[in-house]
This record gives sequence, structure tokens and C-alpha cells, in this order.
Amino acid sequence: MNDVKSGKEIPAFLVAGGRPRDLAAMARMMSRAFIGLQKPQVAYIGTANRDNPVFYQMMKGMLKNAGADKIIFVHLAKKNPDIDAAKKALANADVVFLAGGEVEDGMIWLEKHDLANFLKDLYINGKRFLGISAGVIMMGTHWVHWDTEGDDSTSKLFDCLAFTPALFDVHGESEEWVELKAALKLLGDGAKAYGLPGGCMISADSSGNLINLEKEYLVFVNEGGSIRVCR
Repeated sequence: MNDVKSGKEIPAFLVAGGRPRDLAAMARMMSRAFIGLQKPQVAYIGTANRDNPVFYQMMKGMLKNAGADKIIFVHLAKKNPDIDAAKKALANADVVFLAGGEVEDGMIWLEKHDLANFLKDLYINGKRFLGISAGVIMMGTHWVHWDTEGDDSTSKLFDCLAFTPALFDVHGESEEWVELKAALKLLGDGAKAYGLPGGCMISADSSGNLINLEKEYLVFVNEGGSIRVCR
């Protein structure tokens, strides 16, 4: 493991992904998360896709191409995982990777096993995190749940990991960012959110500082219930 000084803030790396996927381009983007690390060890969290083995193999290939040396699949999408072993693997890794899938599934499993605060503590104390798609949204503050799909009167927010004080959405351009807009309306007047179109990558820190690394992100603001794109 490459040692990172405790308390030294390391930005999280957020990759939008999306389809069609240019796997080589995504691997190149992910490589930014490994800069300065020698033979980085990655702990893979796949709760957002319920530890789907096919998705894992695809992400494993990209992470290897990005420069990861060893990838440990931390299986958490099950009833009784070995939590002590999981925490050890996560703590010992140089980079923790949050895979894509469904945001709510991803958070449910982490909360079920009481790992959300553990992951946030790792981040605060200098652990590098890399996320793609749903993993990006999970590193923000909130996301939205619908009791009845498509009926905004049944929508409500749920908490995410809040590594950075911001709400994110990813590759939502083909649907005109409908989910992000629903979340912003629930957050209320003056709320702000960030949309990462497909192929976008940013870094973000716990103070909310965002840096474009690949393709420009969008900024959305709730102005009296009307959602406006201001960038």
C-alpha cells in the first residue's frame, strides 16, 4: 500500500461514464486517480450493481488499463458479509472504487452494513476515491427516490456519502437531466447541482471545490422552483 498522510485532503475523482462507452478513453481518464502511486491497490465496491460479476470484470479491465496493480472485490451486496475483512481491505487499499449501477441500491447496502460513515472517515483522512456513474452520485450529498416512478408528488431525497457538499448527476443529457431537476426542486429555492455529461471527469474535495479534468460539467440552480442551467 502507498502511504497517504493522515488528514491530508485528497480529492475524489468522479467519472461520468455513460453509453456508448469508449473503454480506452475511460481508462485514460481513470489513470488520473493513480498519479503518484506505485503499483496502486484498488478496493472495488459494487453495491450499486449488486456485485454483478460481469460489470466487475469490465471495470477490472479498465482499472488495470488505467494503472491499477491489484484489485480486490469487496463483496458487500449480501446479507452477511465479513465486515471486518471488508474494512481491512478498504483501509489498506490505495484507492477505493465505487462502481456504477443504481444509486439507491448502492447506498442501501452500505447503510445496511454500517459502512457509510466508515467510508467517509477514510476519505476525510486522505483515502483516494474514484467513482463512475452511480458511484459519482453516491459521493455527493443526496439523491432522489420515487415511490411511484414518474410521479414527482411521490419523490423524496435520501442521503448519500457527502464526501463533497454537492449534488451530482451523470450522463443525463439524453433525458434532459430530469432526475437532477427533480432532486433540485426537493432541495428548494437557491439549491445548486452539477451535471456531468458523458465523458466528463472532475475532481472534488470536501470543501466543494470542483476541477474540470475532462469535458465541462454543467451547473443547475433552483430559482423559485424553476431550474436554470447557468453553465
